[in-house]
Amino acid sequence: MSLYKQLWLAILLLLTVVFGVSFLVTTLSAKAYLEQQLAIKNADNAAALALSLTQQQADEVLMELTLAAQFDTGHYELIELKDPRGRTSIRRVDTQSAGGAPEWFMRLFPIAVEPGVASIQSGWKQAGTLTLRSHSRFAYEELWYNTLKLAGVFLLAALAAGFGGNALLKRILRPLGDVVRQAEAIRERRFVSIEEPGTLEFKRLVGAMNALSAHVKATLGQEAKRLQEWQREAHTDKVTGLRSRDPFLRELESMLVSDDVNASGSLAFVRLSALSELNQARGREATDRLLRDIGRALNRIALQHSGWSAGRLNGSDFAVLAPRELETEAFGREVQGAVTVTLADHEVGEECLLPASATRYAPGETPTQLMTRLDGALFAAQGEDSATLVLAQPGDIPARPIQQQMEEWREILESALQEQRISLASFPALDFSGELIHHEAPARLRLGDRTLTAGEFLLWINRLELSLALDMQVVQLALDAIARNGEPVGVNLTVAALVEPAFLSWLEESLSRHSEEAPLLWMELPETMAFRHLDNFKRLCNRAKSHGAHMGIEHMGRQLAELGQLHDVGLDYLKVDTSFVRDVHDNAGNQTLLRILCTLGHSIGVRVIAEGVVSEDERKALADVGMDGVTGPGIRL
Repeated sequence: MSLYKQLWLAILLLLTVVFGVSFLVTTLSAKAYLEQQLAIKNADNAAALALSLTQQQADEVLMELTLAAQFDTGHYELIELKDPRGRTSIRRVDTQSAGGAPEWFMRLFPIAVEPGVASIQSGWKQAGTLTLRSHSRFAYEELWYNTLKLAGVFLLAALAAGFGGNALLKRILRPLGDVVRQAEAIRERRFVSIEEPGTLEFKRLVGAMNALSAHVKATLGQEAKRLQEWQREAHTDKVTGLRSRDPFLRELESMLVSDDVNASGSLAFVRLSALSELNQARGREATDRLLRDIGRALNRIALQHSGWSAGRLNGSDFAVLAPRELETEAFGREVQGAVTVTLADHEVGEECLLPASATRYAPGETPTQLMTRLDGALFAAQGEDSATLVLAQPGDIPARPIQQQMEEWREILESALQEQRISLASFPALDFSGELIHHEAPARLRLGDRTLTAGEFLLWINRLELSLALDMQVVQLALDAIARNGEPVGVNLTVAALVEPAFLSWLEESLSRHSEEAPLLWMELPETMAFRHLDNFKRLCNRAKSHGAHMGIEHMGRQLAELGQLHDVGLDYLKVDTSFVRDVHDNAGNQTLLRILCTLGHSIGVRVIAEGVVSEDERKALADVGMDGVTGPGIRL
């Protein structure tokens, strides 16, 4: 029973007790007063009547006529005359019911009245004794009507107290509602803070819960920053601040095997020729300053775009990975130009050539293929001047204008969405006991005899602003699959789910219509999108979770310092990016990083799942570091 109902029951019980005591005291007091007044009246009436009969010389006939006439007035219950020997001479008794009040009331509060007694004289002799008792029905009527008035007043007072008490209780218990919502938020892994109320008891409770939320937030933020610092030390080049070779190549591989918009893009190489000669001529300290500034310049380019990354592959080779970038030549010029400006700032532009190459990458390619292609182009560029940029065009990507490709893709995608040729693939995400967490369901597009993966068409979906329609179809397909199979399905959403207001209202309506399927729906967005649109992401989480759906972040690992901002989101799971999972059994650094990340996630009740697992060795290592589940090509039901 709720506290609100308990308080109301307590108020009703208190009012009932007060009424009962008031009723009892008032009724008994009125009863005693009426009995006293009736007794006085009986004595007065008896005396007056006896005097009248005495004045009539106690004539028996006159006495009988007088007493009969007096009794016939209906005001008396008993009139009795006895002679001096105690024998009854005249007796009149009203045997009718007292009336005027219910029988049960008269039995509950009987009125016992002393009769009036007076002597009748005949000269100096006693002629008889007169006994008189007034009728009690008038007293019962008065007592009954007074009781009804008291009950009416109490009822009105109870109604007034009810309305006033209801408003007062709502005002008093309003902070309790806030506390309840805060407790529910904490249960849902949203460590929020609320304003402290004025009520002392609630203020202490809210203060304690706010302190808990603040502690979790502070701890999460500190640990996330510590994790980011550790990752930076383990994965970045000490001189330039760029990613080291192995982490950069693992990130490139994760992009190529991903099933999302990052599976297509551009990659640029820049080679700082004659670095060893420059080091000998200017000294190590000056050369390190130059390399550090080159790293800053390339990192600035990467940080301006979501998901871009810059790395140092060896002493003189630098690379920038640009997912979703199709203007390869312009991108390559930007990278080469940033390094050129840095060289000019250090006045070494004439001493060092800067050959560069750039290429497009597409799903299905491997890092080895890309490196071979770029190395060949870079070798060709070394014989030219410092401004040379060679485009290493892959054979399977036609060198056509972007506008022409967009028009072709527009026709393909609009017809596919209209004809509902979008489908969902299915890959299991399992825990380490082999139980299904959910089916990963990336989008697929049927194009003639081919089925395109999401990585092949999502880039164009975004460019052509068709993401909203795709997200709606994907969620609806997932709900339909859940209705058919009764198993949880996880889908990938695009940035439209965060920036298009229409998606939120559509999602809420759809989940309301599919209330039974909603708790089995798992939705996730890439890390870069979630943190870039964090407020919108929180709103999406609140709407989805209000219907029981699950929300998560995929490709987690590049913005670990931002984890502290997730304390009030109420996430259900994190999916760690493939680049941290690949060959984790042979990488002690990544094992330590994932172990800390798991501990951090578990502290706020979030599942941590590894993406892209391909081998049993990786699966075992991930179990050892505390992961909750795995998914990828090597995972089967």
